[in-house]
Amino acid sequence: MYVKKLLSLFLIFGVGTSIFPETPTVNLSNLGETPIFLAKSMLVFEDQTLNLDWDKIQSETYKNKFQTFPSSEEAFNFSYSKSTFWLKVHISNPTEEEIHSNLVIAYPRIKTLDLYVKEKLGIKRIPSGYSVPVEKRPYQSRFFVFPLRFAKHSETELFLKVNSPNAINLPIQIWRQKFYDRHEIDDHVMQALYFGITIAMIIFNLFLFFILRDESYLLYVLVVFSIAITIAAYNGIASEYIWKNSPWLDQYAINLFISLVLILFLLFMRNLLQTKKILPKLDPINLVLIALQIILSIAYILSFDTFIRWLVISHSITSLWILIIGVMCSLKKQRIAYFFLLAFAFLFLALIVSTLRALGYIPTNVFTIEGPQYGSAAEMMLLAFALADRYNTIIREKEIAESKVKHNLERSNLDLEEKVKERTFKLNQTLSAMRRDLFVAKNIQENSIQVDPKLLKELKLVYRYLPVSEVGGDFFDIIRLQNANYRILIADATGHGVHAAMITMAIKGLYDPIKEFELKPNQILEIFNDEFMDNFVSLNSLLTAMILDINFNEKTIQFASAGHPAAVLLHDGQKELLTKTGRMIGLKKQTHYDLSFAKFHEGDRLFVFTDGVYEAFNSKNEEFGEENLHKFLMATKDLPLGQVEENLLQTLEHFQNGPDRQDDLTILGFDL
Repeated sequence: MYVKKLLSLFLIFGVGTSIFPETPTVNLSNLGETPIFLAKSMLVFEDQTLNLDWDKIQSETYKNKFQTFPSSEEAFNFSYSKSTFWLKVHISNPTEEEIHSNLVIAYPRIKTLDLYVKEKLGIKRIPSGYSVPVEKRPYQSRFFVFPLRFAKHSETELFLKVNSPNAINLPIQIWRQKFYDRHEIDDHVMQALYFGITIAMIIFNLFLFFILRDESYLLYVLVVFSIAITIAAYNGIASEYIWKNSPWLDQYAINLFISLVLILFLLFMRNLLQTKKILPKLDPINLVLIALQIILSIAYILSFDTFIRWLVISHSITSLWILIIGVMCSLKKQRIAYFFLLAFAFLFLALIVSTLRALGYIPTNVFTIEGPQYGSAAEMMLLAFALADRYNTIIREKEIAESKVKHNLERSNLDLEEKVKERTFKLNQTLSAMRRDLFVAKNIQENSIQVDPKLLKELKLVYRYLPVSEVGGDFFDIIRLQNANYRILIADATGHGVHAAMITMAIKGLYDPIKEFELKPNQILEIFNDEFMDNFVSLNSLLTAMILDINFNEKTIQFASAGHPAAVLLHDGQKELLTKTGRMIGLKKQTHYDLSFAKFHEGDRLFVFTDGVYEAFNSKNEEFGEENLHKFLMATKDLPLGQVEENLLQTLEHFQNGPDRQDDLTILGFDL
């Protein structure tokens, strides 16, 4: 806290501001479909005495003690503090309309969070925080939401009183009410998808446990269930739906559940990796860490303030130990350890990010808040693959043993065949379930790239998306920006199949939060590349991507390309290639991408595609090639778009003349 005070003083005097800065003003005329983040526009006063009320804060003694406070763009992070923090901001509505808005604090573990609205008509206090039952809050949500109305040509001061025994993180946003309602619906859909997949994984592996009687599946079910409960407590879903009136659980639950996750993970690791046999000298440390988590959890309940930091630090130490065991088992060439290590790496990264954010060492933003949920989802999927691989290994070993028994015991041939049939039947059941899961994954991926029918009509768009297998590594996204502006993203992850499909989900997860930013395509690509390097560099995957902004009023195309195949613009009987402006995504952080421009006229045609369109090989290993593709597009420029793309697919099929397609194929055609 002393460091934060010194930093605050440095910012006050170092940049030449006054000792008593005026309250910054937030202009609501700038409030559109996306929220305004208020952290940079708020002044802060820290009350270490805990005995100041509203009247004292408004007195001349304290009125000018509010100061600027270091924060990220999105949030304040006061870490663990016993102080009460007062924040204030000035809101101006210079417009001719009454603005209905929601003030949102997107972090569920704040005990006291009172809002004071100071207007000409008087003062209004709105209490909230997890100490207030959900039914009595101004807005029932997993976050803390205050519906506010700002009259036209009005000036309003907002004050927040904040106090909590948990880490105090304050992502403060103001939304237009109708856009927040839409955002909340999308958020609930994503949460339902996450917990729906989790429940499916639990039921599926519980089913395998009852069939195979392998306790690894039961431990996996317990790990997944505990992670789901932890995520529900972490992101406020549990407070909204499970324990609505339990401040004690809101205060204590998350760290207790993290301890439970780590205990179950240690037990699961000992069973799956057979550490007692593979690492006999190190295995006792696993038991010591299990005991440590139990002891610290009990001490944490008895004395929250004394042991909270120790418990949080023990989580990081235990996680690091699990990661070390995974590395050591991998070095011993234990096949299943590769899956385990990759799976836990996601969870470890998410836990470290969460811990560092709680301790105040890294800023609070969308990534550091939602990271644990994304990490847990990846971890659950990869552990499921590990168990599937273990199952296949067991089956292979048993089949070899059965073959030897069959060779040595000819007289038991009939009995052995019955056993093989029984095992084969069970295997087919399991494989059918896995195929259903893959079918679900295919539907999820197809739904993630579906285009709004209105956009199809407005853009005169015809597209084809053909993965090599059920799921693929191509991805595209189309949105409408303001006025007549449209933004198109197309990306292609290296490889194809399940691995590449998981990368496309990562692409969507990173791109969705930034795609509506009012930035140029090259700036969006630079942010995306840095986020990809921060989150997924360990996957050793690369991808090409291209973002195009089409303005139909000005008839211009702004674009930036990260090593992606050149798009083709046909106009006046000529072709223009929209070529790459920078290197592939995932090679290096802080990569610069140039911004390029192109003009078009009514009646022109634009094609954007992945390299699977022209990297088609025939039986002689000859490639179809970009040049042939460009000639084909020029030759068919007078045909309808749908006919062009259908003829192209037929041409490629005829060219290959037998061999299957080697890569995913995506092509988008626009009549401009």
